[in-house]
Amino acid sequence: MNTNDIKNLLERFYGGNTSLEEEKILADFLLRQDVPDEFLSDKKLFCALNAHPVEIPDESTKAIESLIDSFKEVQPSDKKTIYWVIGIAASLALIFGVRQFQKSQQPEPPLFTDTYKNPDDAYRATVNALQLFSENFSKGTESVEKANMHLGKAQKIINQSLK
Repeated sequence: MNTNDIKNLLERFYGGNTSLEEEKILADFLLRQDVPDEFLSDKKLFCALNAHPVEIPDESTKAIESLIDSFKEVQPSDKKTIYWVIGIAASLALIFGVRQFQKSQQPEPPLFTDTYKNPDDAYRATVNALQLFSENFSKGTESVEKANMHLGKAQKIINQSLK
């Protein structure tokens, strides 16, 4: 076998496209004593692969073969269902992603906005609000003063009765 044939076999071997017979031919060639220098790295690989051969039990081989065969037995209707589920999941992911992108592109509304365009109108509204607050606060303090006065009278009566 010439070197071009070996190169083609090696290329197919590294691509995973060789048969067991072709791999046996490569191993026989590369495990010889006199290998051309261009194949020395390949020889090291084949020596490492053949140094400790692994025995695979028959039960394991049968289990692997049945598992591989079960993959081939997928019904066309099962494939359609799988494609539908994958399509729906992809669509939902796309919709969610587009919605999140749109949300990120919209400007955030400001926390505080001006309610008056004219500063004079804003000033008048502020003065009116403060006057309303002042009037209500005064009414509250008058009620507290009356309550304090009644509390003071009650305290005097309690003090007199305790003596």
